[in-house]
Amino acid sequence: MNNLFSQRLQSHFTQMSKYLKYVFNDFFVIALMFIIGGLGYQYSQFIKELTPQLWWEKPILIVVFLFSITLIKVTTFAKQADYIFWMPKEKAFYNFFKKGLIYSSIIALLVQVMVWFITIPFFEKSANTTSLLDVIVLLITLIVLKIYVLNNQFLNNYHSSKKNYKTLYQVIVPLITLMIFMYLNTFVGLIIAVIMYVLSQLNLRKLKEQSINWKTVIANEESHENSLNRFFNMFTDVDNMQGIVKRRKALDGIFKWFNKDVYSLLYSRGLIRDKEISGLVFRLTILGGVLIALIDNQVVGIIVSLLFVYLIVFQLIPYFNNFNDNVFIAIYPIDGEQRIKSFSNVIAKIMIIIVIIFFIASIISTNIIDSIELLVLLLIEYFVLIKIYVPNKIKKAQSNY
Repeated sequence: MNNLFSQRLQSHFTQMSKYLKYVFNDFFVIALMFIIGGLGYQYSQFIKELTPQLWWEKPILIVVFLFSITLIKVTTFAKQADYIFWMPKEKAFYNFFKKGLIYSSIIALLVQVMVWFITIPFFEKSANTTSLLDVIVLLITLIVLKIYVLNNQFLNNYHSSKKNYKTLYQVIVPLITLMIFMYLNTFVGLIIAVIMYVLSQLNLRKLKEQSINWKTVIANEESHENSLNRFFNMFTDVDNMQGIVKRRKALDGIFKWFNKDVYSLLYSRGLIRDKEISGLVFRLTILGGVLIALIDNQVVGIIVSLLFVYLIVFQLIPYFNNFNDNVFIAIYPIDGEQRIKSFSNVIAKIMIIIVIIFFIASIISTNIIDSIELLVLLLIEYFVLIKIYVPNKIKKAQSNY
């Protein structure tokens, strides 16, 4: 079992390293530096202006801590075939699962320490304390509660009566403990957390002789893998991605906006259904909106806005040739000029939505006058790109074939 877990863990690390290089590309790293810098500056200003012991400060901290405690789930690295292949050695799987619990605990503790470190200034303001002891007790309480929650998640891998009280053990108990910690006494909160942790450890020892709930184990592990794959799929194509096809009636009204002619219908539905290009446009839009909302310098905000609008249009242009290999478009009784016009109109409608999003984001960081000036410049760029740049770029590309 030790070798099996090591193999599964190594395979997991190989997959992570394969896709993380696409996530942390040069562009994303630079953008991430701006985002972290902007958020850090805004957070520091928020803390400086914060009045100690306001009524809403402690509830916010409790929600943040509770979210971080329940964020990381137990990873088992179980596979569908394990239920049949390893059935004769089911009892030995306890050690396999226990190694998964240890691995999950290490990852969870790293996240917990990061959350604790970020919230220290906010905690000191809300509790009106500068005591190092209180800060350390907070860290210990969060770690103990996190391990307690992971232990109870581990219990769900077996046919145990504890699974019927999942919400109680994994949400309600940590919530009550955090409330006691924040409102009554820090040491009382710590003592309750330690008691619950000890009880969870005692429950774990009783599992060796119980049967594994393979349905729950495999379902949880597949859910965990699909969550990772969906995240990586935002940046690149993922092998063995399990997608779910759903009828989206709510989008029918949006498609009616594009249904001016055959090519408008083709390109609009193609762009939205193509996970790679639609994901890229979505990421650039969100990233641009966040940066614009965080930048309070008008000139820098204008440059970033104009740059992101150009980048999005530039990324959309190659999609014009996406259906060239489809022989059926050759039977359309529509000339090439109309095809270019239809494609430009589809991009125009997508970009006007993005321009509005950037305008709304600029209102957050600047005043309304500066935002209107930005909107005017974006509209000028919008007309230049749609009416001149896109058609000429497509015609130039076609002439080179």
